[in-house]
Amino acid sequence: MFDCKLICTDIDGTLLDTNHQISAETRRVITKAYNKGITIALVSGRKASSLELLQKDLGITGPLGCYSGALVIDGGKTLASHPISWEATQQVLAFVEGKGLESFIYTDRRWYIHKQSPWMAYETSVSKTEGKVVPFDELPGHCASNGETPYKLLCMSEDPTVVLKMESLLQEKFSSQFNIYRSGPRYLEISAKGVDKGLALISICKAYGYETSQAMAIGDYYNDLGMLKVAGYSVAMANAPDDIKSHAHAVTASNSEDGLAKAIEAIL
Repeated sequence: MFDCKLICTDIDGTLLDTNHQISAETRRVITKAYNKGITIALVSGRKASSLELLQKDLGITGPLGCYSGALVIDGGKTLASHPISWEATQQVLAFVEGKGLESFIYTDRRWYIHKQSPWMAYETSVSKTEGKVVPFDELPGHCASNGETPYKLLCMSEDPTVVLKMESLLQEKFSSQFNIYRSGPRYLEISAKGVDKGLALISICKAYGYETSQAMAIGDYYNDLGMLKVAGYSVAMANAPDDIKSHAHAVTASNSEDGLAKAIEAIL
């Protein structure tokens, strides 16, 4: 039987339903696993403060894999940190300018956009954290004065074909410097080379003295592949693309059908 010590779960499309809520059944099963002594890690492209709100809502504590593994924290302790340079970030921003994408930059403290847009309001409503408008050419100086470090660049478009095309173009030009992957049909995440959710899972296992074979990973999209490949037992959501499902040991129900709860209940 699978000896589960750690559950690493994605957030959007996995823990949260289609209304960005945690269902009563998902809450019940996570509480059950947590009370059995299993470590529950929220591993997401989100920033720490957004994940901390979800932890508080669930009534749990434990490690957080932020920015798809670029920053891994546990309470006040940093387990792993893989920032990106301002110089390289500005190169990417210059490359995508005028190509139909909106961009956010995430530091260890907050997220930034260069001008007001509907994307800003949407991110605020989903993440429950406020962003800040700062022209990107002024951002390095602004963040240096506040002691902030950049960890992730997010590019977005309402048109998934634009995102798919830009993923290919960015891979061609910047793959030696960054990890570049889609975290949803409309989202393109850019983080430090070699960094993914699998690295977050490994960092958490090392900190807690677990084997990766004792870790369960659950996710629904391409930015989850790293942890699905590393975990001893991996589960893809029914709402995941088929090529994500092919990398998982099992497929559960969708995020609108308590798929996460069903997957965890099955190993308890």
